[in-house]
This record gives sequence, C-alpha cells and structure tokens, in this order.
Amino acid sequence: MDTGPEPPRTPPPAVDLRRPRAPEITIVDSLAYDFVLSLHVTVVASHAEIHEFDIGREWVQQARARCDAADPSALDILGLYLGDDRPSSLRATVVSLIGQCPDASTPLRFLDGLREMPASDFAEALLDQEGLSADWPGVLRAALDEHASTGPNGPAEQRLLADYPAAARPVAQRVLNDVEVVRAEVVAALRVWYDAVFASEEPRLTPLLKREAEIMRQRLRETSQQHAFIEREMRGVQWQRQPGLRRYIFAPSVFCRPAVFYHYWRGVLTFCVPVDLSVQQTQSRPTNPELPGEEMVNFYAMLGDETRLAILRQLSHRQMYLTELAEALKLTKATIQHHMVRLRAAGMVTLHDRRAHEHKTYYTLRPDISRRARLYLDTFLRSDADNLP
Repeated sequence: MDTGPEPPRTPPPAVDLRRPRAPEITIVDSLAYDFVLSLHVTVVASHAEIHEFDIGREWVQQARARCDAADPSALDILGLYLGDDRPSSLRATVVSLIGQCPDASTPLRFLDGLREMPASDFAEALLDQEGLSADWPGVLRAALDEHASTGPNGPAEQRLLADYPAAARPVAQRVLNDVEVVRAEVVAALRVWYDAVFASEEPRLTPLLKREAEIMRQRLRETSQQHAFIEREMRGVQWQRQPGLRRYIFAPSVFCRPAVFYHYWRGVLTFCVPVDLSVQQTQSRPTNPELPGEEMVNFYAMLGDETRLAILRQLSHRQMYLTELAEALKLTKATIQHHMVRLRAAGMVTLHDRRAHEHKTYYTLRPDISRRARLYLDTFLRSDADNLP
C-alpha cells in the first residue's frame, strides 16, 4: 500500500457574486438623436462654436428663421432649459432621455415618450447639470416629495437649489414648482422645431443613419473583444468607466459631425458618433487608382495646418489640458477646442475623460501618427511596384 505524501488539494474556485456583467451594446439608427443634436448646434452652441460643426452657420441661420416664423417663443423656451448664452438657463442633456423611452425610433415617438414618462424622470433630466453634489438625485427626490406633501420652499428644495448658480436658480425652482407646465412648454417647443425645421431633413438623413448603423453592427459582429469595438467607436475618447454602467448606446449622427457627443445617465452611456460621409461619396464616384484615397487625403489635410502641427508637437512631450495648450500656443481656448475636435475625429489625439473620479479631462497624442503617415505614403507610392517592368 502506497503511504506516500498526500497530493496537494486544489482550492475550490472563488466566485465574486458582485462581479458585474459586461455592459450591453446597442446600435440604433433613430432620427431622434439627430433631432436633439440639431437643436444643440442651433441653440446651445455659441456663435464661436458653430464653425466646429460641418452643418455650417448658414444652415443654423436658416433653421432659426424658419422656427421663429412658426413660433417666436419656441427657441427661447428651448434655450432656457437646454442651455443658451443666458446665465439664467439650465444645461439639460435630453439626449439621454431617448434611450429611456420605450419606443423612440422617430422624433414624434420620442415626443410621445416625453409626454408619458414619470414627471420625476423628466424633472431629473432637466435639472441634471455639471458640477452638482454627488447626492443630488436623492435630494431631488426628497424635494419633489416635499413639494407633494408640504409645498414649496422646504429644506430639501433649498439644499437642492444651493447647488445651482444664483442666476439659474429661478429656472430650476420653476421646474420643481411646475414640472408638468414646464414639460408641456418644452414638448410643444420641440414639436414646433420638428414641424418647422427637422421634418424636411428626414428624407436626407434616414438612409445615411441606416447605412452607418449597419456598418457599425457589422464591425461589432466581426470584433471578438467588446473593448476593442468600444474603443474604436468612441472615436478618440477614453472615458473612465463608472460603477453601475450597464449599457452603451451608439447612435450615428450627421449633425454632430465631426465631433462626438456623449452623456452618462442612469447606467447608460450614450455616444452620438459622426456618420462617415466619405463612404457614400467614394461609392458614388468611380475610383481612380492613380489618385490617393479619401482617408489618406483627409489625414494629410489635418497635417496641413500650422496650428494643428504645433498642437501635436506640444502633445508629443506630455499630456495636456485644453487651457495649457491655449497658454502654450497663445491662442484662445475656443480656437484650440476647434482644432482638437478635428484632430480627434482624424484619430490623431485622444480625449481622456476622468470627470467621474478625478474631475478633469486632458489630451494625449495617439502614438501611431508617424507610422500611419509613412504607411499611407508608402502604400500609395508602391501600389504599382509589382507591375513595373
């Protein structure tokens, strides 16, 4: 009988029941996202920022004129709650409400969802602002309960309002006091925008969004690792994942081009990503092997600007904040921001969003720019090398 030492026992596997599942990825081609983003470009973006968007200043001016002709108060109401250049306005990001609606496949169905959602959800979306205390959703619920039971001006309301700039407190207080009235005003103004401006854009946008969404779905099917797909579709944004993240929504957009819009709300990170119009343009015209491709032309066009080259040189030394870049190059933050949007869209810089934990954002240089430049040129110049005598 073998009486040798007993073999070591393998410890049982330990399973952490709190381990989160991988977040779900949803790709949508809903016009509702461009409906909201068209308003952002028109109402929220300052005059200095409009030139950052491919849609152009002329479109914005014509859209404002059509909306004002239909109802002169609509843009004023939307600006008050969605954010314009008035210190008294809120800065609501209602794009996240689209994913909360049972069916928001069209702008009109999204508006139906806004009418039917709980009033507390609508109030939270309007009052959600940058820089609020971490416990503000609980304080908001307490303030709403306080209103229902004892009326306005209670301690919970006063604590909530103290988080807002003094100029914006009357508007925030109006949301608390008359959320149903505010909802009716906002939804009516959104319907004016749809009828006067956005409805005429739908035939042009629908095929572009559907095509881009299908391309993204195909990339997702072909990608073995979720994080690789997410990193690519974030288009140069490195977002620090928050606890409780359960879903990504990727929504193609024409109106956000060339920027990326994103917002985190209630466990859902919504990314509105620019439609790649060069694909359609390339498909619509015959290709000439003697000419460079659209991607190569766009890449070198980004490098054909002295300010953008100076930004890249600064970032080659270290990561930098927007303010630091502006100071180093003696330019305004608005000018630097304009170039950063373009550089990020071209895949040359990365925006690191660490506001969830570190309360900061900064930029870094993508490490493969020099390699890409050489690869583009070498591939183009040597494309016929195998056929030479």
